Amino acid sequence: MFKVKVLKRFYDMETPGNPLRKEKEIYDIESVERLLFLLKEKRSIEVLGSYLPDNDKYTGPKIVFAQRYLYHIGGIETFLFNFCKHFKDKHITIVVSRAEIEPILALAPYCNIVLDQPGATYQADVCILGNFDCDEYITKVKAKKYYQMIHADWRGIMQQPAWKSFHWTKHPRTDDIICVSQTAADGLKETMGYDSKVIYNILDDDAGKDNIMVFITLSRATSEKGIHRVLAMAKAFKEAGKDFIWYLCCSLDQAPIDIQRAIKAIPEFIILPPDPKNKKMIGHCDYLVQLSDTESFCYSAFEALQRGVPVILTNFTEAYNIVEDGKNGYLVDMDLKNLDINKIFNHKPTNVTYTDRCDCDMWEKVFKGEL
Repeated sequence: MFKVKVLKRFYDMETPGNPLRKEKEIYDIESVERLLFLLKEKRSIEVLGSYLPDNDKYTGPKIVFAQRYLYHIGGIETFLFNFCKHFKDKHITIVVSRAEIEPILALAPYCNIVLDQPGATYQADVCILGNFDCDEYITKVKAKKYYQMIHADWRGIMQQPAWKSFHWTKHPRTDDIICVSQTAADGLKETMGYDSKVIYNILDDDAGKDNIMVFITLSRATSEKGIHRVLAMAKAFKEAGKDFIWYLCCSLDQAPIDIQRAIKAIPEFIILPPDPKNKKMIGHCDYLVQLSDTESFCYSAFEALQRGVPVILTNFTEAYNIVEDGKNGYLVDMDLKNLDINKIFNHKPTNVTYTDRCDCDMWEKVFKGEL
């Protein structure tokens, strides 16, 4: 669940002249897709955070992790993702001053996130300060215990000219310091003189279980090329709970505006501008997908088979000359009613082969006028 503040504009019918008024109202948004749609439409929307729907059932100690910034990606952001995912049952609350939307979306299934507001205070049993610059949260978070995390080796940082004269002083109310490695602990002791405890960073519990499927489509984003089917298939994958990435190599502005908006609201889509070099990506994908109304020679399908990559095609006439269903790919009906998601994700064809059907000697005859 995401908590957002949306700017509402309306005409005040009770005031002479009916002036345009603006008010901000707080809403709950349940889906990531809806949130992304509002953000990409550039609505006047402010994300206030997110919360786990079963918070009221949690009776354990209240843990608050305080951090000034959450960027798109970084060591602290990776730590928080793995940390909150591993300890999801602890209902950890992250209080942060400023955050990009990407880490909020990534963390939302595993913890509560609160965008700090001026004058706000928070209650906790344990407060973990995410970095050395988080002392302000000791006054904002009323906790029984405070722990300071150190993620850096200060010996290396203090070799940089801007940091040479820097000295950090531990807040007197901090109970202990936690370093993410022995290197960080040794660096802290050598530069700042503080002892600390070492807790090595948590790695993702799902390592080695990655089964994300990668799709690619190289086509115009038009109706006859099946852009609406691409959207429908992606939605079906999401509804089935499948992990996937889908590269769309196209000019998305060719699609109807409602299709554009819907595709932009699905984070699994990665839009790439058309480029002949895009076909070099095919060999790194699991499937090439082409969902056209019709094709007489489906170039991208042959380019995929040439690289040993199976294809998913709609059942246009030529597709039956390309796909041996289950051996080098799958055929789907135009309405996708026979879409078998289990087969696509769990029974990907292997040992895909391709036989070149082009006879260049025929072109030599053309050049000589002998065809």
